[in-house]
Amino acid sequence: MKRSYIVYTTIFAVVSGLILCILLVFSKPETLAQIQETFTKIETQSKHQAAVKQVPPSLPSSIPNPEEPLIKDVQQMLYDDSIGSYLVVTEDYHFFEVSGTGERINASFQLKNDGKLLLAGLDGMALVDGETVALLTSNQILVTITRKDGAWSEETRKKIKGTTIRDNFHGLGYDAEEKEFYTINNIRSLGRIELTYFKMKQDEIKIDPDATAKEKKKLKKKQKPPYLTVVTRDRIDAADGMRADAKKAFEEKFRPIGLAERQGRIYTLDSDSLYLYSIDAKDKTITGESASPKVYGAEGIFVQDNELFALVETDKFSSRSFTPID
Repeated sequence: MKRSYIVYTTIFAVVSGLILCILLVFSKPETLAQIQETFTKIETQSKHQAAVKQVPPSLPSSIPNPEEPLIKDVQQMLYDDSIGSYLVVTEDYHFFEVSGTGERINASFQLKNDGKLLLAGLDGMALVDGETVALLTSNQILVTITRKDGAWSEETRKKIKGTTIRDNFHGLGYDAEEKEFYTINNIRSLGRIELTYFKMKQDEIKIDPDATAKEKKKLKKKQKPPYLTVVTRDRIDAADGMRADAKKAFEEKFRPIGLAERQGRIYTLDSDSLYLYSIDAKDKTITGESASPKVYGAEGIFVQDNELFALVETDKFSSRSFTPID
């Protein structure tokens, strides 16, 4: 009887402990948010894979031989964790979605480079949401590309207003809360580094409340369409306690390539001085450490599964095109 009592008591204690742990863990809003985000990603990936199977490929779908790549001359790339795929843009502005294993082209299309807004070199690309990616060119044009039913296509192409001849953009990020883009701006002629923010904006027309319906209608016709413009410029300075060698490199020969956002901080890589920099956008400060491994000549930086990667080989796309850094 005593032995049975001990067994039942032990089982009760274990079960009670498990229930208490579950209640404590799942009562935290951040835990629930993470669980919801995970299930959302699973659902998005499932729907996307189903849609991809319905889209006839415009190119051979597999990449069987790394020595004969289908994707050559990579400009920029990133990883879209919502669909578990790499998004790659080549020198001739061919856009590819590649499976997470790097062995299959899920979708592709060619961006046209004609008309009024010609595309120069690609300075950065960023995910806007699970269906949209944006590209920033060196002549300050922003292109948005959207996915529908597994296929990608260009949505908008806009010139950024409010820039100057001194602006020198590097990389692209997106603040979903503020609905604005940002880039690292290395204004060498002024010795100034800043985060430059831009977004869609529309000027308001003041209408007299006593105006007639006809007058109001006439004024509304004069309303200019929304436009993309610089809205904020935040100077970035070296943080207190920044390593002397990193601070000297930042102040004398800062050459950032791309940017990547991770856990609320903005990272950029200087593949000439071989430093990995971290920017605190709230404090408007930057710190730096020696990049490991030494990725001299890297062309970009992105995040995959909360880990930073450098784009190191651009002549062709393969598993050797990028390497983890810290």
